[in-house]
Parts: sequence; structure tokens; C-alpha cells
Amino acid sequence: MTQSPQNHDLSAHQKEEIDDMALARVEAMNSDEFICNQIDQKVHAMEEKLKAYFHQRFEFHSKSKKGE
Repeated sequence: MTQSPQNHDLSAHQKEEIDDMALARVEAMNSDEFICNQIDQKVHAMEEKLKAYFHQRFEFHSKSKKGE
């Protein structure tokens, strides 16, 4: 398992924006390829600690959506 950077290195604003982006990615997965591609490009350009937090939140929202 890869060790990810600690989330406490992120500001509250960064966490909120990334969480919103992860939720938008989950909601667009089956309906809007353009939005998914836009989000994926943004994530690809992020520094590693931001990417790690995005993937953590994406996984959380994906599991939450499946459990609706």
C-alpha cells in the first residue's frame, strides 16, 4: 500500500474545494464525460498531497453513493 501525505497539511479551503470536486466527479461519472475529463485533468495537475486527498474523498463519496 502506498503511503499518502497527511491531510492536515491542507487548508480548510483546499479540503472544501477538493471535496466538492470529488463529489462532482462521482455525480458525473455515468452521465457527463466532459465534466469527468475536466476534473481528471485538474486532479492530474495537482501536487501529490492534493491528489491523495482528492482520491480519499472520491472513494468516500463513491461508497456513499452506492449505499444510498
